[in-house]
Amino acid sequence: MLPIQKAPGVTVGIAWWCAMACLGTSAALAQPPGQAAAAAPAGQLAADSTLRIVALGDSTTATAQDWAPEIREVYADCLPRALAARGIKAVVINAGIGDTTTRDAVARLDRDVRRHRPDLVVVQFGINDSWIDVDEGKSQPRLTRAEYRKNLRAIIRRERQDGASVVLMTPNSMRWKDPFYINAFREHPGLLDVSDARGIDKLLETYAQDARDVARSESVPLVDVFRAFEDYGAAPGRSIDEILLASDGIHPNQAGQALVCKLLASRITDVVRR
Repeated sequence: MLPIQKAPGVTVGIAWWCAMACLGTSAALAQPPGQAAAAAPAGQLAADSTLRIVALGDSTTATAQDWAPEIREVYADCLPRALAARGIKAVVINAGIGDTTTRDAVARLDRDVRRHRPDLVVVQFGINDSWIDVDEGKSQPRLTRAEYRKNLRAIIRRERQDGASVVLMTPNSMRWKDPFYINAFREHPGLLDVSDARGIDKLLETYAQDARDVARSESVPLVDVFRAFEDYGAAPGRSIDEILLASDGIHPNQAGQALVCKLLASRITDVVRR
């Protein structure tokens, strides 16, 4: 994700193995022609049936205590506890790195994900992919939507070849807060409308839709964080500002991370118990 002022880690037993077998069938249906689906998870479950999860993402996934100490734990930190409450024992490896895109994710997939032999990989990107580095004289997103979709598919298919399941998440929605970005885009009219509270989402919303479309076409479970954040802010007596960092309006704050954790734990539980 964008660094501040620069550009934006239960035991289920037979039920688990049955769930993975069902997922393996679904994965086979989604494989490109001529590609066989892996028959078993890349990382075999430990003797106590611990689910190994890797969270792959940008700074909305990465530990934030070095630049946002008010965020005590990100969703990857609270996920094992949330899953344990649902009867699922899990260990989560945080592979989030700030200021990265899906292009970077594809390049570091072996190093940061595959070597851990995960049973399940959570993937969340989009804000950096769609970001315009207007302060560097740019007028186009870092990655085109076509490349964003291609990279998401590449990650999903590579992990499926390894036998891992994938849960895809859309990026969270944002609000104008950081004066640095407000001034930068104000000086370049026609890119993002700083007079519109949701103007910062003009491009990001299209990338969120791309993530939904890829999840549908690849038949992978989706957590629609973008829509959940918008729904939260639209509820009576609530504001989306309550779940975003006050300093930038971009990153989920502690409450926002807790919301993502809750949504993700519910989705993973559905996958395991399917």
